Amino acid sequence: MQYSSKLKGSLLALLATISFSNIYIFSKLAMKDVNLASFGLLWFAFALLYNYLYYYFFTDRKKINSLSKKSKFILILIGCSEVISMSAFFLSIKLTENPAIVSFLANTSPIFVIFIGFVFLKIRYNFIAVIGIVVTLSGVVLINYNNTVSDLGSFVTPASIAALVFALFYGVSLVLARSEIKTIPSTMITVCRSSFLFLGFALYNLFIFEVPHYTTDSLLYISIGSIFGPFLGVTLTFASLKFIDASITTLICTSRSFFIVIGAFLFMDLLPDNYQLLGGIFIILGIVLITIGDIRQKST
Repeated sequence: MQYSSKLKGSLLALLATISFSNIYIFSKLAMKDVNLASFGLLWFAFALLYNYLYYYFFTDRKKINSLSKKSKFILILIGCSEVISMSAFFLSIKLTENPAIVSFLANTSPIFVIFIGFVFLKIRYNFIAVIGIVVTLSGVVLINYNNTVSDLGSFVTPASIAALVFALFYGVSLVLARSEIKTIPSTMITVCRSSFLFLGFALYNLFIFEVPHYTTDSLLYISIGSIFGPFLGVTLTFASLKFIDASITTLICTSRSFFIVIGAFLFMDLLPDNYQLLGGIFIILGIVLITIGDIRQKST
């Protein structure tokens, strides 16, 4: 029975990983025809609708008023952090030619989670986890390597900076969510996250004084992509946590870069160059080492 539960949890995590990988493909295809402001507004409008319907019809619907002031404050912080992280995430996809590179850099988020935990929560990590951090950072350098330019500026591109900003604030959101996961239902966090992101992009459209516009193709890509990512992917991830440890889920999720590489090749005929591919492998290997170190530390 225990083996069956672990297998079920692993399969759910794998399905979540495949679902999340579609975000990179469909968002990149959609933003060929629309700008970031228009894209984000409709993407998170769909996400809010899907998540709210699930929250209303398939959960106990715990009310926000029943939460403590601390939990409400944490929800607000998560919402603000998500606005920054997801805006940076989609900006990085918009700026890069190959969405697979963004996915590789996005895998550095566990490093920021570890750093935040080390500084603010006084969590200590073992030698394997530290080696994993070094390997992952080496991968980040390789991805940004450009043999046509020799100065330090070649290691930093706008797309890469945006991807790392996403990884940082995604880590902040994750730490905040973990701190209150026992008192705030995960579905409430998801609805709150979608609400803040929708309102954030609505304000963005007002700020630039632009009426959102869409093509038929972009509407199709946004409607499908928002089902796979901010709704189905999140739902499957939380479902997997009922059967397996979060460390195992994280380990499985690092494989999404390979699915994205496959998708980028099939849909856009794109493949990363040798340095970017090697850097991506380093990042995934580093995250695997970090996860293994976390599992071993919990077992001691």
